[in-house]
Amino acid sequence: MSEDPKSVSVLVSLVRHEVVRDLGHRDDDGEPREGVFVEILCGAAFLRPLGGGPEWTTKPDQLRQCDPREIAPGTGCNPHRRPLS
Repeated sequence: MSEDPKSVSVLVSLVRHEVVRDLGHRDDDGEPREGVFVEILCGAAFLRPLGGGPEWTTKPDQLRQCDPREIAPGTGCNPHRRPLS
């Protein structure tokens, strides 16, 4: 079984602690949930919620980097933004 080239390129370019979109999970508004990418372990991607709370897992091929056009004003249109600690 071959992998989708787009999903492979996303996985290769993911950066730890980067904010990503999880297409496999939706927020209350029906939008893909955003979280902080932690790592991929045993085939599952671990994400941490932006506002705090329990981590969740998803399939790595469900992760997408944030498009600069979708990022909120004030973040400098930085697709690799990281949450403030």
